[in-house]
Amino acid sequence: MKLTMQNPMTKSLQQIEHARLQFLKQGSMVEGVVNKTIARSWQRSLDNGINAFQPLSTATLDRVELEKKRSKYRLLLTQAKPEISMLYEQIAHSYSVVALTDAEGVILHSEGQHLLVDLAPREIMSPGYSWCEQERGTNAIGTAIVEQQPVAVQGAEHFVEQLQNFSCYAVPIFGPNRQLLGTLNVTNAFAAHQQHTLTLVKMTAQQIENRVFRACYQGPLTLHFHTAADFIGSAWEGCAVLSREGALLAINRNGLELLGKSNPPTDFQSIFLEPLSQLLEEYRQNANAPLTLTLTNGGPAYATLDVAPDTTANHGIAGIRHAAKPPTAPAMAMTSEDPRIAEILTQARLVMDQDIPILIQGETGVGKELLATTIHQNSARASGPLIAINCAALPEGLIEAELFGYEEGAFTGARQKGSQGKIEQAHGGTLFLDEIGDMPLLLQARLLRVLQERSITPLGGSKSRKLDFAVISATNQKLQEKVAEGTFRKDLFYRLNGISLTLPPLRERQDLPAIIYNIMSAERGGHVEIHEDVLNLFRRHPWPGNIRQLHNVLKTMLALSGGGPLQRRHLPPGFMDELDNSMTLEQKTPGPTAGSIDAITNEVVKQALQHHEGNISAAARELGMSRNRFYRRLKALGLA
Repeated sequence: MKLTMQNPMTKSLQQIEHARLQFLKQGSMVEGVVNKTIARSWQRSLDNGINAFQPLSTATLDRVELEKKRSKYRLLLTQAKPEISMLYEQIAHSYSVVALTDAEGVILHSEGQHLLVDLAPREIMSPGYSWCEQERGTNAIGTAIVEQQPVAVQGAEHFVEQLQNFSCYAVPIFGPNRQLLGTLNVTNAFAAHQQHTLTLVKMTAQQIENRVFRACYQGPLTLHFHTAADFIGSAWEGCAVLSREGALLAINRNGLELLGKSNPPTDFQSIFLEPLSQLLEEYRQNANAPLTLTLTNGGPAYATLDVAPDTTANHGIAGIRHAAKPPTAPAMAMTSEDPRIAEILTQARLVMDQDIPILIQGETGVGKELLATTIHQNSARASGPLIAINCAALPEGLIEAELFGYEEGAFTGARQKGSQGKIEQAHGGTLFLDEIGDMPLLLQARLLRVLQERSITPLGGSKSRKLDFAVISATNQKLQEKVAEGTFRKDLFYRLNGISLTLPPLRERQDLPAIIYNIMSAERGGHVEIHEDVLNLFRRHPWPGNIRQLHNVLKTMLALSGGGPLQRRHLPPGFMDELDNSMTLEQKTPGPTAGSIDAITNEVVKQALQHHEGNISAAARELGMSRNRFYRRLKALGLA
């Protein structure tokens, strides 16, 4: 992203101050004095009622609230602190403060704030202080968050007069799925500003982004690439995480920009002309040698490859050979470049250790249990048990005994020494309440009490036992509708719904090829060829059973193929009938007529896509639509 920035050596402090005062007095902007970013921010500051002549509040978050924020952004803080220390060493001589903020502009960590105490209160550059533009007016942190791009605010460009002695430089930091995580900011005295400061902040922010990406995605193959050989190993290199069969599991922002794509490709072959097998052979011959590749657009690319050890390999180079049957996928196997899944995983990472109940929703077969397992195995409670309870399959008449346990002699047929209930077994770990929407209403009240008090009294017992566990629940039902119907307790719903993660159905997923390859790799342990016409049928299928159904279909096809390529004739009976029925239903649904709302929407969608030169995310954002809804509209129009 380009930054249009005025050089304070060519625009005097007096010129900018004159323009600011005229704007405050008359509401008109002097042309050519401040750039468009500053001008827009001044206007927002005025609209928000900021008093330009009143000193800023020095109030900061209290210690408890600050620690909550730091816990929420633990991953960002962990990856950013080493880079911040290196940056601070480079600029310490210039009396500068380095600050890391969250996505709302609250400082999480800062170094050097004591250096500017002669110019402003120490609190305003200390952890817990908010630089939200709506509260502080034009400033680098708040304005960078609003503009979602690097921003420099120098001297009188600040809206509030108190800040005119400062030069500030802030760069947004984005997460692996391109969501805003926070900003990196450097502030120094206006008189001591240096032209290279913004470049240093950009480089450091990019290094932090890269570290966060690597921490989130660790796959079998990691490809570092760039169109210029000298940039391999730099902050600007592209980074792609691949399965051993070539499916793309993740790619960073740099990688997408180098490829000129707004959406992630599906696999290695959709990025480079050379087959992955050739790359692996070159790596086998000389693991340290740089690799030369050809992009699908014909341009050159240079790369290095990292290959993770393959514990299933019997011989050869680790990470390339495969055993006949690989082990169960690791916890973070639920990674995806589908934007919705990536966002769900990011949210899960941020809340899983904060004692926030997680409610996973979605159709049958979308992977709710896999997500729950992923969350548990990557949480601070991973060494503790994960106790799953299927609330729809508890034995009638013994439900309470199953959940809460019982003491010796509690009822006829009870074990002589009593029994520990499922909930107590989760102590020190995670309690997973699957199909929570099917729990009997009478039992919901007791479960609510256990969740509130974090203690349990077994049947026939008189003493309560204190428990410590995380709670994840899952359902394929609409709990809010059940609350409205009176079949699910409202208080229990809000107790379980600390954060709701809704997994999309398979028919809406954008990473179907990667899912297919991962399943086949897990079943067969190596590369399995699948004909393109079969993939096309898979893309058109409604998949009412979602990933579970896809898994069963692929297992059947692998068995019927006898180890050969998967072809249409290997599809299980009933597959085509299900597809034909769904297509017949679509054909019976009347399409939009000229002048109808749908027809108008279709035209608007086309115009927005053309205006943004094919950038789906930007076009959807302009129309206020979700990216998936916009994509479905494109598919209906035959444009995707």
